[in-house]
Amino acid sequence: MSISHAHPLFLLLLLSLLFLPAVLGGTNFRTCNGSYENYRVNVETVKISPSPITRSSNAAITITGYTAQIPAGAIVELTIAAASAGDPKTSSIKTFTLCDIVRCPIRPGRFSFTLSKIFSNEELKGRIYAVTVGIKKEKDIIMCVVFLCWVNDDGSTSHIRQADTLMELE
Repeated sequence: MSISHAHPLFLLLLLSLLFLPAVLGGTNFRTCNGSYENYRVNVETVKISPSPITRSSNAAITITGYTAQIPAGAIVELTIAAASAGDPKTSSIKTFTLCDIVRCPIRPGRFSFTLSKIFSNEELKGRIYAVTVGIKKEKDIIMCVVFLCWVNDDGSTSHIRQADTLMELE
């Protein structure tokens, strides 16, 4: 009898996990290697605005997370790749000094940063992009997340929220 009651609860939990990012205004994302174990930053949310992204607008990405330590001199790297049936084709790579984006030194705990106008005019003519945002210092990767963005003609939908689609990028 307890199994029959557990099944609806499990379904409710699963559905809440799938739709929670949408309710909170966030975007589905995942770490680049599938685990937080190798990173010093634990990303909590990724938000894209405006929503929806249209060809006549541009997007800003806000990432919120927790950290114990980010060393001075770290950089943020933004990579945009056109999603295709094969491997994504890198469209652009932009780098920013982390201290130009947030106040340094970054103290342990919660922090947030925003990258504005992430798409070039040429990229706004495209459709689906795999976006990777990382923080690193030299070869030390401190944070790395990847998610999909959809640029629309009419603005009906801007983000792809299916986590399965992200897995296909690897």
